[in-house]
Amino acid sequence: MSGVRWRVSLLFALITLSIFLSLLANSDRFMEVRGNGTYTQTGTGSLSNSIVNLTNRLEAGNHEARLNAAAELGKLGRPAANNLVDKIESNNSSSEEINSYMLLALLETGDDRTENILSENFEKIEASDKTAKESEAEEWKQELSEDILQAIEEKDTVTRKYIADSIAMDSARSRNRGETNAFERALKSEIQNSSIYVPFALSDFGPEESGNETEKLLKALKSNKGSTRIAAMMALGEMREKAAVDPILEILTRDYLPAQASAAIALGKIGDKRAVEALRKEMKDGDNEYVKGGSAIALARIGDENSVPYIIDRLRDQRIKVRSSAALALGEIGNETAVEPLIEILKTGKSAEGQKSNSLNANTDVRKSAILALGEIGSTNSTEILIGILTDKEEELEVRTAAASALGNIKDPKAVETLKQTFADKTTDANIRNAAFLALSKTRDRETAGMLVGKMGDQEIGAIARKALIDMGEMAVGPLIENLKTEDKKTRAETALILIEIGDQRAVKPLIEAYK
Repeated sequence: MSGVRWRVSLLFALITLSIFLSLLANSDRFMEVRGNGTYTQTGTGSLSNSIVNLTNRLEAGNHEARLNAAAELGKLGRPAANNLVDKIESNNSSSEEINSYMLLALLETGDDRTENILSENFEKIEASDKTAKESEAEEWKQELSEDILQAIEEKDTVTRKYIADSIAMDSARSRNRGETNAFERALKSEIQNSSIYVPFALSDFGPEESGNETEKLLKALKSNKGSTRIAAMMALGEMREKAAVDPILEILTRDYLPAQASAAIALGKIGDKRAVEALRKEMKDGDNEYVKGGSAIALARIGDENSVPYIIDRLRDQRIKVRSSAALALGEIGNETAVEPLIEILKTGKSAEGQKSNSLNANTDVRKSAILALGEIGSTNSTEILIGILTDKEEELEVRTAAASALGNIKDPKAVETLKQTFADKTTDANIRNAAFLALSKTRDRETAGMLVGKMGDQEIGAIARKALIDMGEMAVGPLIENLKTEDKKTRAETALILIEIGDQRAVKPLIEAYK
């Protein structure tokens, strides 16, 4: 019996020793929570590794992953705060956005240094914003909204496709069909830069050819091959090479149509006023709609306000592409003398008792272009006609969405109110409601800021709302500070992050208070 007891005691001792050794081997996984919510390491390396891993997660993954990493760092307290402070003060984060996530994580830790560090960072943000605004004020050209830039780029895309198709027809029996295919793909490519055209432009030159790349491209403008000249012009246009203006002007006025269309694009990209007279002439007297429309866009890119009357004349052109290009060009230049002619397009293209007084002005592309142009000019004289189009269920969907976008650029309380009503109306088409919401996000209205704050958590439009609030800047600070009082931790973190990105000093103390 005593032998049995001895064996049991020995077995118990061995199990106890095994458990002890296991705990000792894994002791670096254990941390002890202290009263202030911070963690103290009872092993070696694990807490430090956790902090490094979580800090790295602030710089990787999506928005949601970064928010979660900030919250987890906050739970680690002062050890994480020390790491974050070092990284913020060393200013070695990969971007301002990542720095904002680090400041949010520091807020989560409740560290005493947070208020001063926030205040210092906000001072830098305010100084940077002030410099940016002063720089913008010195620029002669207004900043174009995304919708009209996209519409103008679509005109370029269509013209490049026409050029590519023309080259394809010219070279249908060519032995170099493989090379031509590659050039067509370059012309139709969504991303445009000089590098995609250089190989085609210089393909006839051997290694012994003298000169640098630009000098060779200028020589290529005199090639006997039309495709080579076109490739050289497209490359030089993307390079904004002013030395190419005079030879490209010769091509604009004397070459075959695809080369002329390429010349118009290139001259617009280069932006040299020496091209104005020739572009005006082609826009007025040219036979090809791509050359005429491209010339109108080029004049707009050059920014020649003296060309406005000539471009207004093209609103009566008998080709749809020319009318719509002229409208967009007037929007890019932004001169208010174009407002009435553009409104006239919208009025005369409208159905009256089942009849349209001008069928060309009833075209969707023409109407959409005129609407975007009016929004870009921003005159309140356009408000009524644009509201009428937005609310008219007989108008084409894309025309109505363009009207919503345009109204967002017009500083008129009537425009803002109509956009709010449109967004609130659940019976309205979802595309129009989304366009109205996007348009509202461009306004600088305190009530709109409050509405955007309420939509931050929306699955579909939350990201748009957050970006819009950051763009609103100081106008959004009041509603955001109020939103810090929420009990929802994720909403509070989202709100704090936006306030950090805006960088307004009024938010420092409310942020500290929210995270006590």
